[in-house]
Amino acid sequence: MPREKPLTAGTELAGRYTYRIKRLVGGGGMAWVYQVERLSPEGTSIWALKELRPQTQDPDTQAHARELFDQEAKILSQLSHPNLPKFIDFFTSQEGRAYLAMEFIWGESLEKRLEQTQSPLMESEVLQWAVQICDVLGYLHTRQPPVIFRDVKPSNIMVNSAGVIKLVDFGIARTYKEHKLQDTIALGSENYAAPEQWGEAQTDARADIYGLGATMYHLLANMPPSPAFLPSDPVPLETLNSALSPETIQIVNTALARDREDRYQSAVEMKRALLARLPGYVSPVGRPQPIQVLSIPSQPSSPVPASTLPPSVLSSAQETQIREPASAVTRIELKPIVQQQARQVKECPRCAHHNAISARFCTRCGTSFVGVRPAILRVVGPVRAAWEMPVRKSPMLLGRARTIEGHRPDFDMSFYDPEGFVSRRHAQIIKAQNGYFITDMDSKNGTYVNDRPLTPQKPRLLRNGDRIEIGEVVIQFLLR
Repeated sequence: MPREKPLTAGTELAGRYTYRIKRLVGGGGMAWVYQVERLSPEGTSIWALKELRPQTQDPDTQAHARELFDQEAKILSQLSHPNLPKFIDFFTSQEGRAYLAMEFIWGESLEKRLEQTQSPLMESEVLQWAVQICDVLGYLHTRQPPVIFRDVKPSNIMVNSAGVIKLVDFGIARTYKEHKLQDTIALGSENYAAPEQWGEAQTDARADIYGLGATMYHLLANMPPSPAFLPSDPVPLETLNSALSPETIQIVNTALARDREDRYQSAVEMKRALLARLPGYVSPVGRPQPIQVLSIPSQPSSPVPASTLPPSVLSSAQETQIREPASAVTRIELKPIVQQQARQVKECPRCAHHNAISARFCTRCGTSFVGVRPAILRVVGPVRAAWEMPVRKSPMLLGRARTIEGHRPDFDMSFYDPEGFVSRRHAQIIKAQNGYFITDMDSKNGTYVNDRPLTPQKPRLLRNGDRIEIGEVVIQFLLR
């Protein structure tokens, strides 16, 4: 029977090297990722170890998962670029589990960065990351044969403290095959996959350009664009972030063009457009990464040089103290500094949790700091659905499109409702001063919230996290 739990700390595995598990870093899809120690005669070093973990007993699914995992290892073993994790090993354990060892990235994903800020990220920062992504995409696309990543999205982009990005997870990357009309299997994440990834044509380098455009859209709007298979266009970026420059909006719109002939035709072309927005840009790749450490020993044996303390935390009086004998260092008073930093957080009036000063709601209990918060509808079912749509108008009609009459609801569920369970005017959501309300519009099969049917034409207040069922479509209501 397959093991269902991750490996415990201290477990050792033998591949080209011996690896000792330190901790589980994360897991998603079909793999666990560990932080491990590589044991070798030269000493111990830290690496990442990815373990394939098929979540099904179906042999065909397991075989396909192993095929993708082997493909990722093969592709990574042939690549070398500053914005890619370094590959060192690929092996199978005695119990038949496959492992991939690579560079451990000391940083966080851009998806995590979004979750922490709860707001659009800085335009200049996003542009700088995009330049680096163009660099690595340009490298991949010029291999022989070209490597198409096919899954550019915030969760697959890591960034470290120096601002260097790493493109990770080559699970669905593929090599481009000339003269092939379309991909064998349509793969990708729905909000970031180009139209051609839905079986219309073989994906080429321009599919990655679309993925980068969708990623920039998400980072700059704190909202992913709607999937490319939907007939409606994404919400204009300027309506979600009015602080953006027209030039940046144009770059994103060009990358997101539905017709790939209208997109940037290469990563190099897109990089040129980005650099035009970044005069004086210098890539962080290869730059030294200074580490500032605040170290104040209680009984120092020698004077502490001023260079060991960040300039931002030194007053002129403190600088004078540091020039005195070492015994004086212990008298440095840091309380005013701590108090100054404390003023830079937003304390929740409900649970007293400290949040970022820009936070719009408490990350612990969800209390709103700005009244009625923006809302999104996240499609979580059927199983293959995974995308979001903002509640951008009131009322917002949910239902099926009927092209004969030119009827099109604000949220068209036709794609996920081939059996016709959803009515043309099924339900609507209205934004009021005290929140969002959903009303069933006398639909044929009813509307359910948290498994309870709604009374037709009677509004029901929606709360953060509520699950809405309309036919076979399952939607989660979330407040930003």
